Amino acid sequence: MDIYLIKDYARVDGVTGQFVEREYGHEFEKFDRELVLHTARNQHVSFQVIVNAAGEPVDSADISFDDLRGPGRLSAKDAEAFVEWFHETEGQAIPDCLIPLNSGYPFRIPQHADYLPGQQVGALWVDWFVPRDAAAGTYEGVVRVRANADEKEFVLRLVVHAVTVPDQSLMTADLNAYADSISPVFPHLSANPNRYEDGSFFDVERQVVAMAREHRSLYHNLGYKHSGIVIPSFAPELEGEGKNIRVKSWELFDRHFGPYLDGTAFADSRRGAYPIEYLYLPFHVNWPARFEKWGKKGFRTEVRRIMAEFIRHFEEKGWTRTKLELFLNHKKQYRFYPFTLDEIWYEHDEEPFEQYYDIIKDTYDSTSVPFLFRTDESNHYGNHYHNKYADMCDLWVVNAGMFSWFPDSIEAMKHKGNVVWLYGGVIRKLSSNFMTLFSWPMQTFMTGADGFCVWNAFGHGTSDYLKAPNADEIIMYPGSRFGIEGPLPSIRLKFLRNAMQLADVMMSTNGYDYETRTMFNRKVRDIVNGHYGFEGDNGWWKKTPDFVDTPPRIWDFSAGGLVEQACSPEASHGKSPRLIECIHRDVLTYLGGSGLFPATTSAASESESASESSSVGVAQTKEVHAWSESGS
Repeated sequence: MDIYLIKDYARVDGVTGQFVEREYGHEFEKFDRELVLHTARNQHVSFQVIVNAAGEPVDSADISFDDLRGPGRLSAKDAEAFVEWFHETEGQAIPDCLIPLNSGYPFRIPQHADYLPGQQVGALWVDWFVPRDAAAGTYEGVVRVRANADEKEFVLRLVVHAVTVPDQSLMTADLNAYADSISPVFPHLSANPNRYEDGSFFDVERQVVAMAREHRSLYHNLGYKHSGIVIPSFAPELEGEGKNIRVKSWELFDRHFGPYLDGTAFADSRRGAYPIEYLYLPFHVNWPARFEKWGKKGFRTEVRRIMAEFIRHFEEKGWTRTKLELFLNHKKQYRFYPFTLDEIWYEHDEEPFEQYYDIIKDTYDSTSVPFLFRTDESNHYGNHYHNKYADMCDLWVVNAGMFSWFPDSIEAMKHKGNVVWLYGGVIRKLSSNFMTLFSWPMQTFMTGADGFCVWNAFGHGTSDYLKAPNADEIIMYPGSRFGIEGPLPSIRLKFLRNAMQLADVMMSTNGYDYETRTMFNRKVRDIVNGHYGFEGDNGWWKKTPDFVDTPPRIWDFSAGGLVEQACSPEASHGKSPRLIECIHRDVLTYLGGSGLFPATTSAASESESASESSSVGVAQTKEVHAWSESGS
C-alpha cells in the first residue's frame, strides 16, 4: 500500500493511480515524507492525501494532525478533511465531490461497489485555515494517516508570509444559477409543494449561499424562468393593477432574502456577517406588469409603482449595501417572447431593451439603495461600450473572448463607474487542468475587470451527478445521497477559493508606497506575466478583428471559424498547472517583504492566543491595503 501527499492543483485517477492531468503528470510531485506549502494569513491552504491500495480493499482509515509550531502555533482544530468521490467519466475515474470526513461517511476503497468497483486509489482533501493573527514564519507539525493497519507520518511545513487576505473579496467570483435549481436534486424539497411557505427551501438555500461565501464566491440566483414565471418567495405578493397595483405582502420575500440583505445568514462565517454583495430582483417584461401590457401605458405605470415600493421598503429596512440588479433574461429562441434582450443579437432588439430602460431610468436616481441596470453582452459589446449603453447600463457581464478585442473598453467602463464581469467557459469538463480555472481570476486582475461568472453553478439537470456530473456547469453537489440535507463542495470549488485568495491579495495592491514610490501593482503584474510567458499586459488582449464592423448576424461562429480564431488562444492554453504554485509563491514572497501587510499582533500574543483559539475564532481587524498615490 502506497500513501503519499500531493498539492491542490493536481488530481489522481481512482483506478489507474495516474495523474488526471496526463499531459503534465510528469511535472507533478508525490511527497513521501514532507510537504512545504506557502500561504498568506486569513486563508485556507490545501493538500491531498492519496492512498493507493494496489488491489487491497480498505475498510477503515483515519487522519490526524499535530498543531503546527513556529513563531506561534497553528491549531490542528483549523484542519478539516474531506473524502474525495471519484466520478467515472471521460475515460477516467476523476475525483470532484467532497464529503466531510467528520460527517460519518467513511473513507473506503472501493468507495461504492455500484459506482466504481474497480477503484484502486482513494484520496482525502485537506484544508488548513491560517488565522489572521498568525505571525509570519515557518510552522511545522506531523500529519498521521492510517489505512487498514498501515500507518504513515508526514512532516507538514507551512511558510506563512506577512500578507493578509481581506475578509471581503475585491473581485467577484459569481456562481450564477437559474430559478430554483436546488429543489430538484433534494428529494425532501422536490416532494414538498410547501417548501417555500414552510421555509424548508430557505434552510437548504442558505447553506448553499453560505458555502459560496466561505469559498470566496457569490451564489447568485435569478428568481424567474425564461417563461417569465417568478418562483414563489423570489418576489413579494402583489394585488391590484394599473394605478391600484401594490405590494400586498412582503412577508415571504423578507423571510427569504432578509438574512442575506442584513448579513445574519453569515453570522457563523469566518469572513464576517456582512450582507450579500449582489441580488437579482424579479423585475422583467412579465413582472410586475404582465407582458400582455407591453407597450401600453399600464405596463409603465405598474413597473414604476412597484419600483417605488421596493425603494421605500429597502430604505425602511436599511438594506442599502447590496447591489440590486434589474436584468432582462429573455431570448427569442426560447419562444416565450418576440425579442432577445439577453445578449442582444439583432439591432432591432435594442429598441425594446431601451424602452424598458426608459421606464425605469429615473426611478432610483435619488435613493441610497444601489440599483443596477444590467446588460449581458457578447456580439454587440464593441458597439455598446462607447455609445449610450455605457450610460444606461451599470453592470456589464461580457463574453471574455470578445471583451479581449477591445482593450480600451475597460477604461471607458471605469470612467462611467460601471462594473464589468467576464464570462465564458470558466468551468470546463472534469478532466480539464486547473490552469483553465486559475486563469479566470488572473485574467480579471490583469485586464482590470471586476469579476467573472460561472454560468450555472447548480444546474445538475437529470444527470447522475455521482457517476458523470455536468462538470462544465455545476460546482456544488447535493448531499442527499450521503445522508446530508445540504450542499457539498467540489474540488473545483475548493481550488476556486484558493485562487480567489491569491486574487484578492493581488487586487489590494493598487497604488504606491508613499515613501519608496514602489508600484506594488506593477510588480505583481510583472510576476504574473513572467510566468505566463507574456512580455507585457498585451498578452491578455487580442487583435481587434476586421469583422467587428459588420453585423454580428453574419459573423462566422462555426467551430474553428473566424470568431473562435479571433478569441484564441486562451491565456491558459499550453500552460502547466505548476505555474499556479509558482505564481502563488512568488507573489506572496514579494508582497510579504513589501511592508504592505503589517502584523496585527505581536508574536508573543499570537502564540498565546493560537493555543486557545477554536476552528472558527478569527480576529476581526481592519483590512490593510496599499497606500494610494496621494499617500492617504
